[in-house]
Amino acid sequence: MKKNEILKWLDSNPTIQELKKFAKSLGLRVKKAMKKKEVIKLIRDHIENLSGVTSASSGTTPSKMKEIKVDLTLPRTYNKNKLVLMPVNPYVVFAYWDFDKETYHMMKQKSKEGRAIIRLYDVTFIRFDGTNAHRIFEYRLDEATLEAANFYFQVPMPKADYLSEMGYIDEEGKFVPVLRSNVVRTPAASPSTSSRERWYSLKDKKRRVVLSEGSLIKHVEKLRGVTSPSNPSGQGIMWEIFRSGR
Repeated sequence: MKKNEILKWLDSNPTIQELKKFAKSLGLRVKKAMKKKEVIKLIRDHIENLSGVTSASSGTTPSKMKEIKVDLTLPRTYNKNKLVLMPVNPYVVFAYWDFDKETYHMMKQKSKEGRAIIRLYDVTFIRFDGTNAHRIFEYRLDEATLEAANFYFQVPMPKADYLSEMGYIDEEGKFVPVLRSNVVRTPAASPSTSSRERWYSLKDKKRRVVLSEGSLIKHVEKLRGVTSPSNPSGQGIMWEIFRSGR
């Protein structure tokens, strides 16, 4: 393939897959992270010193290359057992999950029997051992919800720690956990009332927490030489209170 033919082909806006394939056929080293412009530059630099270039493997020319189709669709499952919590706002927590094949078939059967359960625990300021949650919120999972692989919890308390478990009710009526999530904290629903100020020193690279000065009342000042109708002698006294604060 002639040099001018290659340059003309490069100007025809080929796909990055075609460019990489052609570059490899020329014996060039192509990295996975290379962008389209970088591959074009690599080919141009290579052919600048060549004339009458032909494809190195089986005489294939870029115009005859087949377009490589890449499927960018995300898989429905990654076949890993996982339950993840994410805070949405002070009163909503979002959960999503995934299963391996064995766990999926087991939980699907439990949902058909009406025994698949997802729980949310209030674990604020405690080390959760499975039984000592402040509050437990329990929901049954039908087949549609289980397949959707996500759920929104409505929670009553902001600025609280929550943890979730998914499992099923056994023959004795006991809850059997299968998956356990991470712990999340919901944000506060109002501005902080803390009187502490948190500072970070760029010089020392240290954090400091100090009490806020708050509202200050200056000492009462006695001002002389102010006349008033009740004190014409000029010995009037005026008291002023200055207030300042944040």
